[in-house]
Amino acid sequence: MNIVSYKCPNCGAPLKFNAESQKWDCEFCLSSFDVSTLEKILEESTSKEHVEEAGEDVKQQHLHEDFSDKVRVFSCPSCGGQVLADENTAATFCIFCHNPAIIEENLSGSFRPAQIIPFKTKKEDAVNAFRKLCRKRPLLPNLFRQQTNIEKITGLYVPFWLYSGHADASLRANAQRISRWSDSSYNYTKTDYYQVFRRGNMDFNKVPVDGSKKMDNNLMDSLEPFQYADLKDFSMAYLSGYLAEKYDEDAHQSYPRAKERMTETTKQKLRQTIQPYDAVQILDFAPTFSKEKADYVLLPVWMLNTRYKDKDYLFAMNGQTGKIVGNLPISIPKLIGWFGIISAISLIILTIGGILF
Repeated sequence: MNIVSYKCPNCGAPLKFNAESQKWDCEFCLSSFDVSTLEKILEESTSKEHVEEAGEDVKQQHLHEDFSDKVRVFSCPSCGGQVLADENTAATFCIFCHNPAIIEENLSGSFRPAQIIPFKTKKEDAVNAFRKLCRKRPLLPNLFRQQTNIEKITGLYVPFWLYSGHADASLRANAQRISRWSDSSYNYTKTDYYQVFRRGNMDFNKVPVDGSKKMDNNLMDSLEPFQYADLKDFSMAYLSGYLAEKYDEDAHQSYPRAKERMTETTKQKLRQTIQPYDAVQILDFAPTFSKEKADYVLLPVWMLNTRYKDKDYLFAMNGQTGKIVGNLPISIPKLIGWFGIISAISLIILTIGGILF
């Protein structure tokens, strides 16, 4: 298993991607490199001071028969420490020297993404957004506000499939138009009934569906939209300094979610053309899809998973746009405390009111 660690060509220290400058920075000698310069240097030299590889002969070691197919051990190319990674990890950190490590075999062949949107926001942005969210939740358990918890916010490249295709659809519906009027004696209601037919087509481009079983689908959907104009041709260098996962749901397995989204969008667009009626009942809707394709990409997400009372609570921020989503709990002791304070204040006000009046 090849483990790649990007090193500074000047001093040999690890390089990390800077979301703000969109360059790779060395925190030791303060050098900075853009993607073209970095790739040129790496292509021209196979020296281990630039890219160190554990080598193809590094054997996968199994921890236990129960999970040997899902957990692997590899040697950090920087310090030699033994690091655990599951079967879908594509980029991680060494827990001993904290240097980035990229697992090349999980980014090759069919697992090599076509494109990537690099991080545009920093960890500081995600931390500030989470703290701001916490300030709006006075009943939030204290665990969530602790610095040790906030520091666990992690930048992760999530595997996504972007689907494109062409939809042809027909729709049949019953519709009603209701008229009302009155004279000096009666109120009148007239209902006209219609059969409505619609046919149309739509082109879809880059409909996103995450390709990870670990990710909450609703959470990932809520992070949209991503700005696809920022897509770059994939380079492993973009992963340096972040975590990354390879897909464990392929394009075929993920397609039903994309098809459902395209179907509903097509249906809504045709439905919007049925006007002006007071009531519409759709009887039949038949879409067909063609010219379909799926592109494998990595998209940036800041994530924090906090376990509280045996339940996981997720906070996530779009690593490109800064949009945040998440579910946070309420502390029952705090709720009781607030209720007690409000009750006491109400009692005091009522008592004072009784004395005065």
